[in-house]
Amino acid sequence: MMRWTLRSLVFALAAVVMGPAASAQTPAALPIGTTVSGQASEAGLTYTFAASEPGVLTVAVYSTDDVTFTVADVDGQARPNGESDRDLFGSGGNELLAVAIPEPGDYKVIVKPWGSGTASVQVAAGWYAFAHFARENPDPDRRPSMAADLEVGANREDALDSEAGDEWDWYVLTPGSAGSLTVILRQVNDDSPDLALELYTADDLTEPAVRSDNDQQGVATNESATIDVRAGDKIYVKVLGALGSPVGPYRIASSLIE
Repeated sequence: MMRWTLRSLVFALAAVVMGPAASAQTPAALPIGTTVSGQASEAGLTYTFAASEPGVLTVAVYSTDDVTFTVADVDGQARPNGESDRDLFGSGGNELLAVAIPEPGDYKVIVKPWGSGTASVQVAAGWYAFAHFARENPDPDRRPSMAADLEVGANREDALDSEAGDEWDWYVLTPGSAGSLTVILRQVNDDSPDLALELYTADDLTEPAVRSDNDQQGVATNESATIDVRAGDKIYVKVLGALGSPVGPYRIASSLIE
């Protein structure tokens, strides 16, 4: 016969109430046409959305706390015009975006409190298929998982054309030895745009480890960023417009000091 002690009874009841130990939370599907409640932390409250065709995704967020949110691609990178900190009606908890989705695929909506702490939020969304927003020739290096390989020590010329949907370029470098890796951007001609340069590590593709927007030598295209690396590290490089809609060529190069 099993004998229950007060201690064992307490733990048994706790197991019934609490269930098994919590595991990493799986992002929920974005609520289309309805409103759901959630708790956003600094790590972000993430919802997923699968677009079967081009269209417009509208997202509204409400909280009694100050919040922000991002509409991102599958790699966690914000879509153009996909970050909201608008504080509608003078309230930090009212946010709204309508974001063009130019191709089928998986997307994320990431809600965070402004600053630290947590925030109780309500989230609603709508989806409108709209074939006219499709891109005939999507940019081949438009996100980290599609980054172009760039050999350490090599240089190449490329260009951005935001009017054609080429808002930024992604590269990945894999140094063969440890040291300080430097990536530089340089002007090609007078048509070269005002650029910014961001370096990311493979374990965090949402926040740059290093960012440069210094306009070196007084030239808006010229940037330089340095990061310490180990042999075999993958460093992701994002070249983007510093402001406005970038159009024009640039040159990118890198070097490693061991």
